[in-house]
Amino acid sequence: MTCHWLEDNLERKSAALACTRIPISYTCESIIAKIQEIHSSYNIESKVQATVTDNGNNFIKAFKEFASDDDQEVEQSHFEDLGSILCDGEIGGDFFLSYFLPPHQRCASQTLNLIASKDLADAVSKGPAGKLHSSAAEKCAAIWHKTQSSTEAADAMESIAKMKFTVPCLNQWSSEYYAINKIMSLTDTQLNELTEVLGVPHFTPDETAYLTEYTDVFKPVAFALDLLHGEEKCFLGIVIPTLLTLKRKLEEKAANTRLFSRVIESTVKAIDSRFKQVFESSDARLATATMPQFRLWWLPEDERESLRAQLITEVLQVDQGTEETETNGGSVHEDEFFSYGPGSSGNKSGKREAAEEVWLYLQGTNKDLKCLHEFPGVKKVFIKFNTTLPSSAPVQQLFSNGSNIVTPKGHHLSDEHFERVLLLRYNSKITTALE
Repeated sequence: MTCHWLEDNLERKSAALACTRIPISYTCESIIAKIQEIHSSYNIESKVQATVTDNGNNFIKAFKEFASDDDQEVEQSHFEDLGSILCDGEIGGDFFLSYFLPPHQRCASQTLNLIASKDLADAVSKGPAGKLHSSAAEKCAAIWHKTQSSTEAADAMESIAKMKFTVPCLNQWSSEYYAINKIMSLTDTQLNELTEVLGVPHFTPDETAYLTEYTDVFKPVAFALDLLHGEEKCFLGIVIPTLLTLKRKLEEKAANTRLFSRVIESTVKAIDSRFKQVFESSDARLATATMPQFRLWWLPEDERESLRAQLITEVLQVDQGTEETETNGGSVHEDEFFSYGPGSSGNKSGKREAAEEVWLYLQGTNKDLKCLHEFPGVKKVFIKFNTTLPSSAPVQQLFSNGSNIVTPKGHHLSDEHFERVLLLRYNSKITTALE
């Protein structure tokens, strides 16, 4: 588990919290218990804005059952005697878990990868060029297998192509896309010489034409995946504009492609379906609105006023929250005690100031994130909603920092020793900064 936050200067910081084995059955209950245990050990139960996970069934089930939902209306309330419940021993684990689990955010990059590797791939295989795709993909796979299993083949490839070839990672569509793109960057002469030296079947003219069009049409998908897979400069607010731009670019490609118009149609429908909750999420929309790069430009004209009003409300709330925090624990002045409802002059003044700040922000054209320092209320809303990462990729990077301990050399380590070394290596930048 990793933790991410934004400093006041809008710089993102990250830390690894835990990397423990779940000794019992890997169920949603055991996942919930472990998440709660880690949050409690760091005393961050009430500070977590959201938890980002992959799309595993146990994660989805766990957060669906126990994550808090601030937007859900309470239809009926009743009170219980807590003392009698504790004495009778009738309290269940759900009583506490429902309070401690934060809202859940699915990994956007993994969801888009699922669209590319399943929905897009299924549409390709069932389309008119399905057989052509299979034969071309098999020849690409033969090249990758040869270069991976033979140093002589790898050297021959470097000599002919003047570059190193990468073998695509399993289950990562963009990795396969870039590997195919490298092969298609060769001239016909180089490609024929390469297949001859490696002893693999030559590509036919139809296959090379197909793969060239494939890499051109779906280049925006690969770019979008790279964008969502980032960490330092990637925020929740980038998800909706990325998806909207991806849809538009794919639809533009559909008008000029010979083979992929139906595949593009299926892919766009899959984006709308799998990201439906994100498109409708108030948090994601506010996160986007507070990014100077996007503001409200991505929204249709008839929807901008509603989101502008939401942004004003959020600015007003975070400003009031800051004032309450600053005065907490001190004596309350007599004038601060009396309140005359929402129509009072103090409330009107605060709302007017919030509306003016939001108006000035939305009128601006500076796309640099640093311009948020000029709008303190909007900046606080940005930090509130954009602290959440759209991707669970940092957890994968946790293991890439492990060096030899995640290889067979580290098998002799106990679970506790393994975790300690891994966390120390991942958090070394933080500890160095504190010295």
